[in-house]
Amino acid sequence: PHQPGIGRAARLIAGSSLLAGELVWEGKFTCAIGVGGGMHHARRNYGAGFCIYNDVAICTKNLMQKYGLERILILDTDAHAGDGTSEIFYQDPRVLFIDLHQDPRTLYPGTGFSYEIGDGNGKGYTVNVPLPPGASDKAYEYVLDEIFTPLAEGFNPEIIIRNGGSDPHFADELTNLGLTLNGLRMIGRKVRETADKVCHGKVVDLPGSGYNPRVLPYGWLSLVCGVAKINIELEEPFLFSLRTDYELEETKAVVAEVKEKLRAYWRCFT
Repeated sequence: PHQPGIGRAARLIAGSSLLAGELVWEGKFTCAIGVGGGMHHARRNYGAGFCIYNDVAICTKNLMQKYGLERILILDTDAHAGDGTSEIFYQDPRVLFIDLHQDPRTLYPGTGFSYEIGDGNGKGYTVNVPLPPGASDKAYEYVLDEIFTPLAEGFNPEIIIRNGGSDPHFADELTNLGLTLNGLRMIGRKVRETADKVCHGKVVDLPGSGYNPRVLPYGWLSLVCGVAKINIELEEPFLFSLRTDYELEETKAVVAEVKEKLRAYWRCFT
């Protein structure tokens, strides 16, 4: 049984993400942010991993069914693999699902390997980038430049949906990645810049994860600042930091492996 109010809160999150998609697609806003969204472990018929309803999938399905969208790009930057979202769209070529997450051999849910690339008509439209523990700002930037942006340009989506919060930060208490606040802001900025190129800036951003309350609000703010072009100074809540190039070479090897798996499906990787 859930704690009192959890079910209602989950429905509010799902409704918020659905509305964010509608507001952007109807042209009322270029970018809409669904704070607390990104419940990417939930499946079609059951919840999992702290997630009751998969608002990412709900937002996506609504855009396809209500407005007839045929090319939606989902970028999942949560530290955990988005297994629920992946499963829902695994055979659907209308959804390009790009998932950056910590190596699944070291973290829940244990899925999201580079060989998981979709099935049937959707083969090649699921892209998993399993990052080594400690992967830093420059490692993430390399992945975005080498995987996310080229695929976005090749897929030419009508809208981009991004989900994930502060748990890739180096001080998260549940994960083992190495982003700084500036790294989180960079993710938002790269999404915005890419969206400006490929889909007239249409972005739905769903920041909702993180397990260190001292980091979470700063991490979410960093992502929002990046995607919404808000220029404010961000100060790390901790005095220490990691090297911004940590695990860069290991990440390059992962990227090469991902490209090899997808070479037959994407011209940008040939």
